[in-house]
Amino acid sequence: MFGKLFDVLNARAISAPLSKGSVLFHSGEKASIVYVVRTGKISLVWTGINGVHPMDIREAGSIIGLPGVFNGTYSTAARAVEDSELGWIPADTLMALLECQPDLMQHVTRLLAEEVVRTRAMVGKTPDRKRLRVVRKTDR
Repeated sequence: MFGKLFDVLNARAISAPLSKGSVLFHSGEKASIVYVVRTGKISLVWTGINGVHPMDIREAGSIIGLPGVFNGTYSTAARAVEDSELGWIPADTLMALLECQPDLMQHVTRLLAEEVVRTRAMVGKTPDRKRLRVVRKTDR
């Protein structure tokens, strides 16, 4: 799924072991790093007003935190499901890399679009009683 982008980022990433149960980042935290998963499993969890919602499990060959770097904050929390080996790349290094290799931006765009599709599919499967409701002042 991540192919060339993973390979390019992995080659430049700084190694970081992560023990089972360790939190990589929290939802709402400023996003300044993109991670590649070299070994192990990382759980992505969204915390909302209706509770905690598992989003995805990312395994070796995955990239974590990419949407957050473009948005400015992580929208989920990430925690190691098992002992893992990650690599990390600062956001400014990622952006400089994308400027030097613009063909990688096509991979980034595809990954971000796939993330939107996965999120919409999860929301569509959420029972009505658990969905977040937006109430406008005129609806009250």
